[in-house]
Amino acid sequence: MRRVLSTLLAVACMATLTAGPVQAAETGFDCLLAQAAKPPVPGVILQVRGPRGDYTGATGKFALNGRDLRPTDAFRAASVSKTFTAVAVLKLAERGKLRLDQRVQQYLDPKLVTRLTRSYSPKITIRQLLDHTAGLYDYATDPDWQAAVGSHARRTWTAGQLVGWALDHGKPYFPAGKGYHYSDTGYVLAAKVIEKVTGQRLAQAYRTLILDPLKLEHTYLEGQDRPRVAKPVAHAYRGTVDTRGWNPSFDTHGGGGLVTTAGDLTAFVRALFEGKVFTKPGTLRTMLTPTPQSGEEAYGLGIQRLGSGKTALWYHPGFWGTIMGYSPGTKVSLVTTVNQADDQGLLSALVQKAYTLAVTGTDSCRR
Repeated sequence: MRRVLSTLLAVACMATLTAGPVQAAETGFDCLLAQAAKPPVPGVILQVRGPRGDYTGATGKFALNGRDLRPTDAFRAASVSKTFTAVAVLKLAERGKLRLDQRVQQYLDPKLVTRLTRSYSPKITIRQLLDHTAGLYDYATDPDWQAAVGSHARRTWTAGQLVGWALDHGKPYFPAGKGYHYSDTGYVLAAKVIEKVTGQRLAQAYRTLILDPLKLEHTYLEGQDRPRVAKPVAHAYRGTVDTRGWNPSFDTHGGGGLVTTAGDLTAFVRALFEGKVFTKPGTLRTMLTPTPQSGEEAYGLGIQRLGSGKTALWYHPGFWGTIMGYSPGTKVSLVTTVNQADDQGLLSALVQKAYTLAVTGTDSCRR
């Protein structure tokens, strides 16, 4: 999904700002929602904020054959959680609790270090975990692991089991620092660093470092925390399979697992770019510096860039059909979810058209 999304979003990021000053009409966004909410997508939530105005809407169903989806409903953010994990690490770095170029092994259990160093360099750094340059095999894209999750949906997975799967079922993609490969395994290890440094479980560290200071009352780590204000959680699908009843522990160890709302994600991403998250301006610059190894994917620390210049969009996707993005040049934020892993390109088309409409006021929905 990431590669397809990058291609389509790149088109949106090249949208010209010289279009006529057409006010973005609500009917345009309504039309985009209607286009996206068709099989296999059960429902869509979209929130857009920017100089041309704000829009929040939802259409379709909370669950197949269920009630209508509401704009305030919660949903699984999946890998959008990586941005939160990276922010937590960077906040700890700001406070002098760690350094990004420290070796990660000093924060890990000695037995895990022994296993890790049998296959990987002992010089893996915290920064390399966050920018996917550690070379760690990605358990999350391993077909056997995916089959194990699907066939044992109520199994409880520990962080150690996830890392162990990566060590047992794959080899390094490259020596640490010598390439780029997206890997959930690195973010599980990053979460272990957070827990070691803070002395807290990951759920509480998220709350202490990010959620409570920003008053994100509807966001929490599923299975390990409770929201300050409970919202119904929309059902997430993979094809026709309803995963709402699956044990969430397969995705709650740093690389995913947050449940949130469009309102909370909008508040978070705008606060991040408006200087309300970090205490030092240089921290955000560090986060937004893409590693050269990532090439056109332009991945920084827990977030990636599409396009360049004024319409460049910083964003992160999530497996269950969620996108969170912000464009510093246009001051447009965009959050959407389709709650479907196999969305057949509908999410990509929605984001492309919604971003273009928000930036230029050009409504291409009914053309």
